[in-house]
Amino acid sequence: MFVVRDVVLMYAVYRLYRALQFIPELLLYPIYSVVMGTVAMGLWVIGHECGHGSFAKSRTANDMVGFVLHSLLLVPYFSWQYSHNKHHKYTNHLIYGETHVPDTKSGARMMLRVRDIVGDDAFSILSVVGHLSVGWPMYLWSNTTGGRTTDCTETRLNRGKHASHFFPHSQVMPDRLARAVVLSTVGCVGTVVGLYWYGLLYAYVGPYLIVNSWLVLITMLQHTNESVPHYGTGTESQYNHTVGALCTVDQRYPAIIDHLWHRIGTTHVAHHLNYSVPHYRAVACTEELKLLLGDRYLYNPDPMWQTMRRMASQCIYVDSTDGVQWYRS
Repeated sequence: MFVVRDVVLMYAVYRLYRALQFIPELLLYPIYSVVMGTVAMGLWVIGHECGHGSFAKSRTANDMVGFVLHSLLLVPYFSWQYSHNKHHKYTNHLIYGETHVPDTKSGARMMLRVRDIVGDDAFSILSVVGHLSVGWPMYLWSNTTGGRTTDCTETRLNRGKHASHFFPHSQVMPDRLARAVVLSTVGCVGTVVGLYWYGLLYAYVGPYLIVNSWLVLITMLQHTNESVPHYGTGTESQYNHTVGALCTVDQRYPAIIDHLWHRIGTTHVAHHLNYSVPHYRAVACTEELKLLLGDRYLYNPDPMWQTMRRMASQCIYVDSTDGVQWYRS
């Protein structure tokens, strides 16, 4: 039902865009891209749910639906499924964590230099624009903000080897997933070929960029915050899955966006504590968790753009990858 709902909404937005061609394209296309990308983000969330096995009872059904939905959004499904599992297993871990893992101060040297040159306000704007525009493709292609290696904790990966989600022998993908990685890449390539064949590339690119921006924004709002700790080497006795999951922050979103995105942002703490709960039960689960967790439940009531700007200026690096660390600026 939710897949059908999102597809019908996307089709309605596209037909409306085609019907309004009398409006100057310079004005119409950005509006269409934002609206279509915002609606399409709902399908991204459902594909994400398939990756966790919480969409259907059958693993095969989950993977079939997830593969189709994510391939249509140029996400290499099985590759992402593997790395996203690490993100859940090691949330807020500086060594084993995945996606939006903080830089150390030495690793953020270039960013700090840019901030000194342009000033705090301009740096915050540049940081937000950079993350939202190219953050997701850079993560998929080169592991930017991805996990570190265990033998060299100050750098993310061996720079002499590729670190892409699209190649079977990438250093971020295990050899056992080689065939699944190839299939994931073929799915994305097939989408591009199909879009070109049917002349839909132009109608696709704008919304695709918006979906990527929303995805990065959601993830940053949930996992980048100056008030939550990050765990590095020497914290084995302090860290476990539950500790990491409770570092997740639920974020307030406009009601229509929260609805279109299947409430992924306002129920994300529950999702990290138990990702087998489907989105349509996550609201009730969250209400119960609030009673159970008390002050340990983290919720940010500030508008998302205000939060994003604050994070861009205050969450730049951690001092090192040893012990418990906090974001600094």
